[in-house]
Amino acid sequence: MLTASSIPVRARTPLLSSLARASVLVAALAIAVVGLTLAPSEKASAQDFAQCDSVNNTPGLELICDVTVENNLNLTTGVDSSTVTTTVCEGANGASKCGPASTESFDTLTSNVSQCNYALNGGGGNLDCTVTVVNNITGAAEKDQAPTGATVNQCVGSATGGGTAMICDPFPAATSSATITQCNDSAIGGGGATGVICTVHPSTQSALLPVTINQCNNSANGGGASVTCDATLTNNFLSGAATPEETTPVAPVAPLKNTLHDSLTDGFGLPGTNGSQGTFLLGGGVLMLLAGGLLTAAFATRKAGARR
Repeated sequence: MLTASSIPVRARTPLLSSLARASVLVAALAIAVVGLTLAPSEKASAQDFAQCDSVNNTPGLELICDVTVENNLNLTTGVDSSTVTTTVCEGANGASKCGPASTESFDTLTSNVSQCNYALNGGGGNLDCTVTVVNNITGAAEKDQAPTGATVNQCVGSATGGGTAMICDPFPAATSSATITQCNDSAIGGGGATGVICTVHPSTQSALLPVTINQCNNSANGGGASVTCDATLTNNFLSGAATPEETTPVAPVAPLKNTLHDSLTDGFGLPGTNGSQGTFLLGGGVLMLLAGGLLTAAFATRKAGARR
């Protein structure tokens, strides 16, 4: 007569141990997937860019610096980027030599440009600096597509040493915390050959993409030094993605083809939701596939144990 203690347990052991291992693995995978899909994605903050600040403070030099910034803000996709192109010419006054243009690309917006501040203070020098910023804003609501004129603070306290002409446009312009601040407290040594010539060309500012320009402040302060600085800030508003009625018909693609990096999808044909909902559903699908595989392996182990 068989008793409970005499029933073989070897056949039951693989099933129990396999199911236990599978459960632990599935739970661990669930925690990992949820953590990856629900963790908030941090967006890099806007950056500052500086050029030709606090340099060439010995007599008789020339410094010519140029910065062009192109910002791209896409309110439809949430993608930001900027490209900054620079050139620098330096050497003896009247005989400076220019280096090659340099272009850098960033995955953030460039929100502040600082250029030619506290520079060329040795006397007898010539400072010539230019900043050009172009903001391309895509997908802005119509009510937000009306930029205002950029505020200016320039040529305050400059050319006070005598014998240095001052030609500034606009002038006077002393708005505090202005969008464009330039040529303040500069060329105060007197006797500047060409004087202080500083211009803010027609410029706009937008609350959607605020940018500041600070250049040629506290510079060229030795005797006989001159300053010429120009700044331009432009905001362009571009339409967002085309509506279905505006989309040009295209030939159908194979049903199994997936576009993984389309700005309007999060992969596997899921509608774009700034990476949260689509990523969560994708992670859930992967989790279910892994769980199914683990359970299949557990039952296969059970059958192998039963045969033994």
